[in-house]
Amino acid sequence: MLLLDNDDVRTVFDVNACLDALERAYASQAEGRTVTGLRSQSYVPLAEANLSYCLKTMEGALPGSGYMVLRLTSDIVSEQRINGIMRREKLARGPGGTFCGLIIVFDVNMLAPVAIIHDGYIQLFRVACTSALSAKLMSRKDAGDLGVIGSSGQAWAHVVAMNAVRKLRQVRIFSPDADHRRSFAERAVRELGLSATAVSSAREAIDGADLVVAATNSSRPVFEGGWIRPGAHLISIVSGDKKMQRRELDDETMRRAAVVIVHSKQLAMEEQQGDLAEPVQAGILSWEKIHDFCELVAGAVQGRGSGDDITVFKNNVGLGLQFAAVAPRIYELARAAGIGRQLPAEWFLQRMKP
Repeated sequence: MLLLDNDDVRTVFDVNACLDALERAYASQAEGRTVTGLRSQSYVPLAEANLSYCLKTMEGALPGSGYMVLRLTSDIVSEQRINGIMRREKLARGPGGTFCGLIIVFDVNMLAPVAIIHDGYIQLFRVACTSALSAKLMSRKDAGDLGVIGSSGQAWAHVVAMNAVRKLRQVRIFSPDADHRRSFAERAVRELGLSATAVSSAREAIDGADLVVAATNSSRPVFEGGWIRPGAHLISIVSGDKKMQRRELDDETMRRAAVVIVHSKQLAMEEQQGDLAEPVQAGILSWEKIHDFCELVAGAVQGRGSGDDITVFKNNVGLGLQFAAVAPRIYELARAAGIGRQLPAEWFLQRMKP
């Protein structure tokens, strides 16, 4: 039994291997050869205003892999208006300013857990690599001018993953905090060797861009659809639910989109997620014209029809399938490298007496 923290994961993680594992998993999903559960979230209101406790779970397996994976997070969530915009943020309320997110990997033949993995690093890149796969399959082959809205760790993982599927010529970053966007751009130059610039508005970031990533925690659109250049591919990761509706994309973006792909249409419909459900209600989109990501990966739907098409990937929810694709490989690599802390397996197993 291995306990792996984020530093252990970082040691063996490879972005191209992550992209490959996810692409194969989605192809299997399209063929009906995967096991995946939709995300479950349960909230407990707290005494402090605008705060809730949230337990979130998702699970998945790739038959034949020998593993079943459960991802869970135990969060304190803040929902309040900041600078006039409703934002949802996870707070580091654990001892010493920590978070709690775990991936448990089970051996399906022996039933025992073989690894507990901190989820932070994998969480960032399973989202970013899924988005990057959409760029690989939906953006123009010559796309390389990236506009990024947001300067979080999730935004950073997106730049790394996008650079793995498209040769980035220019990156422009906007976020409301000038220091954050400046340090983000400097890091992109220093660590990735990119031509990266911090800009003072969302419009400057996406003006002329043929790749656009919105990686924010906003609850209302972060740019106007009229700013988007023909031929651009857009990615948005904000996902609302029935408790809190959120949007990153406006109606004009969806009106101009020739192709809309979503990570899970089923969940978007069940939760009536704003970026999709509101344009459908307005007659701008129809659910019939929105397709699941696994259909795109499998080639069942086309990523774009022409060089001028505006395409959208709404990375609207996390799936246990993503963790099932990535976490067992991380465990196997760490075990082979002798990385991680070994825990007695009997701590996690029990005998049943009659």
